[in-house]
Amino acid sequence: MRRVLAALAACLALGGAALAAVRLTRPDPRSQALADGCRRDKQQIFAGLAPNWVYVNDAAAPADGPSPAPQRVSGVADAANRGYLATHPSGGDDPLTHLSYDFNVNVLPDARYEALVGGEPASRVGNFAGEGEEAGRLHSEREMGSLPVFAWAERGDRVSLLGSWVWDCDHFDTGERTEFHPYRAIWIERNARGSRAGPSPRSPRGESEGDLFVSTDATPAGIEAECAHRTKGADFKTCIHGSPNWLSANGRYEFRLPAPPRPGPGARLTVRVIDRGSSGSAPKLATRLDAAGVTVSAVLDAPAGTRLVLAKQVFLGWTPMPARSLPEHLRLTFTRVLIRRAMDPSCPPQNPGCPYANETTLLGQNSTAPGEWNVYWDVDGIWSLWKPALLLARDGQSFPGTQTVDFYVPRGEPWRLFAVARECDFGVIGSFAGQNVPIAPCPKTGEIGNAAGDDYAGALEARFASPAAGLGPHRTNSIVAGSDCPVSNRSGCYAISYSVARIDDAGRRAAGGR
Repeated sequence: MRRVLAALAACLALGGAALAAVRLTRPDPRSQALADGCRRDKQQIFAGLAPNWVYVNDAAAPADGPSPAPQRVSGVADAANRGYLATHPSGGDDPLTHLSYDFNVNVLPDARYEALVGGEPASRVGNFAGEGEEAGRLHSEREMGSLPVFAWAERGDRVSLLGSWVWDCDHFDTGERTEFHPYRAIWIERNARGSRAGPSPRSPRGESEGDLFVSTDATPAGIEAECAHRTKGADFKTCIHGSPNWLSANGRYEFRLPAPPRPGPGARLTVRVIDRGSSGSAPKLATRLDAAGVTVSAVLDAPAGTRLVLAKQVFLGWTPMPARSLPEHLRLTFTRVLIRRAMDPSCPPQNPGCPYANETTLLGQNSTAPGEWNVYWDVDGIWSLWKPALLLARDGQSFPGTQTVDFYVPRGEPWRLFAVARECDFGVIGSFAGQNVPIAPCPKTGEIGNAAGDDYAGALEARFASPAAGLGPHRTNSIVAGSDCPVSNRSGCYAISYSVARIDDAGRRAAGGR
């Protein structure tokens, strides 16, 4: 029995035309990206005169006809290097081409989808260049302002996406990379365990979890690719300022969610579906149970230009569940975040050894202390933004934790805490298409940063071998490698302190599930 997506959009309708599966050839940026519409001119991209994203194969799509159809992919959320960055909020994005920061999912695709990963492995060009998280992966992005937090994937999850298959024209030094940007739909099988489902970190009863998010919101990336197709380089800027924020997501969606292990012969399988903000003409999600799992399906058929969001969580589990079969209940309490380096201000390029050399490696910022920080955390797949969302930090300043997370881990199995942080540097620049507000959630200030982007304060990860191994107080330092935190800060530019306790309530949970 197939355990994952039966077909993300089997016979997907786009603009009234059926999209059948097409055999793809791995595209080579050296021969194709320019023909498809990339300009290789960062100044024009920043000025809104050239697209940051263009459709792969757009050269063969006439401007007066439909744009290249969206593609689908299934695989595992996995980073080639620095595995903790398999999924994460962006450390920095160009404010002129965004309204909010992206959430990134690096997909190691199943074999049938490998051709979506552009470039050439032997020559290490395109998606195969460098030693970063994206190498050999299909990098997939969607702005967090149009992606609810329940649909943020976690490292190791199985994911299936429908997305605009595009060239990222802004990164061309070793050949443009292909990516899904935006992904229009995502199905997430949480905590996947090979041939069987893993228990959800959100479920007190050890249920498996599948999350579905579909949206017609194009986001700026979608608008840019559509305008690149329609204008073929002529009057591109006028197009992006006047185009609707809409892309079709019509079609039939069908997914498979396997059941967790059956606790005994008397247990029966039950499914529950929770709406997480569906809107417009979103259809009901149909469910079909069998002995090994559930098939969920929906048909989307919204008129052109009509906004639609389908947002559902599916939980599948057994009733009754004896206490011995339930996962352990853990409670993590954040106690504080220590900002060792505010990362403002920076040194000028002509004097990299100035008194602020320990603050950031991004030189030439027009910025002053305090730093404007956003910190995101992830407890085994449960994500949030640190509260308050904006931390105005000076060197050595601590901020108390205000959040507690209840989560569930199978007995003797591993779990992790992950966090990532940015320091906002572009508060003086309005975001995409002339919006007079900075890229969300950064504040409006008089600062303008290095052209490379915001200060990326780095990530941190703590991995625990079992629920028992994580009990007690902890402090985890951020990782300097790959960040803009100078290496002189050997313990990183920030640290998070937290404590973990076990909640002994398995008997009550077992009784409540009967």
